[in-house]
Amino acid sequence: MSRLRIGVAFHSPFYTPLFVTDALGYFKDEGFETTISTPPPGKTVDMLADGSADVILGGVMRTFILAERGGPRMIAIAEVNSRDGFFILSRTPVRDFSWTDLEGTRLALFGLAPTPWMCLQTGMREQGADPAKVRVLERLDVGQGIEALTSGRADYLQTGQPVVEELIRDGVAHLAAAQAPIVKHVPYSSFIVTDETRTKRPELCGAVVRALTRGFGWIAARDGDAIAGALAPAFPELPRAIMAAAVSRLQAQGIWSDGPRQDRAAFDRLGSMLVNGGLIRRAASYDDLNDDRFAQQAVIGKVRS
Repeated sequence: MSRLRIGVAFHSPFYTPLFVTDALGYFKDEGFETTISTPPPGKTVDMLADGSADVILGGVMRTFILAERGGPRMIAIAEVNSRDGFFILSRTPVRDFSWTDLEGTRLALFGLAPTPWMCLQTGMREQGADPAKVRVLERLDVGQGIEALTSGRADYLQTGQPVVEELIRDGVAHLAAAQAPIVKHVPYSSFIVTDETRTKRPELCGAVVRALTRGFGWIAARDGDAIAGALAPAFPELPRAIMAAAVSRLQAQGIWSDGPRQDRAAFDRLGSMLVNGGLIRRAASYDDLNDDRFAQQAVIGKVRS
């Protein structure tokens, strides 16, 4: 067995394909003994740079930032999350929510990564709403965001799973909207490697993506409860009912519907969102930051099998 060290941005059901692929032994079938670790927020690319991870699963946004700053090239080799997995929760019940309803209100942003707000701004504009009219509360961790909503300092909260299901269950928040339908297809999170790993260890890249592709197939054929069962070893603290609800809601948004292939138009859309949101000045090209060969080969191999 070869050692495979994977860094993942957050320990979250959002990254279900990774945890399912590991739990079902698909990495092991490719000859890997896998360890999965979660660094402090924003530090996944550092794990590649310092050699503490062979592969990371994290935001493609980080590769855009590095490219603009002249940092080391990080290459996406497989798309994992194809939609925005964040939701808008309201402190009070909402009927017939419209994105213009956020104008003039206080929105507590997810403060541990910039992508959710970058994507939401473009999505709102395309819906005829003005994000500049939203009073945002920034730089909040998950607990601080929840406190802002429940204390009344915020009218709405931008957050992910399983927090969505937990707050709804506890009756302290109400679902207003999912971001995925207005953000549309973007490579939100991908398997990413260094350029050196891509060129010098192509067999590792191919094997990792083959395993992931099997995980996608298993997920696509099952419901939230079955997937929650496979995730249980990685999330022992989370009640199965909450996990099943979280996975079902993410699945309904098509979060894992397009991987592992990496779509050029979706990549360009994400780059435009990051530019329009002010995170970067110029978006790097698809060919500079992606290598889709491994995903192509994995999909072809799956069809043949």
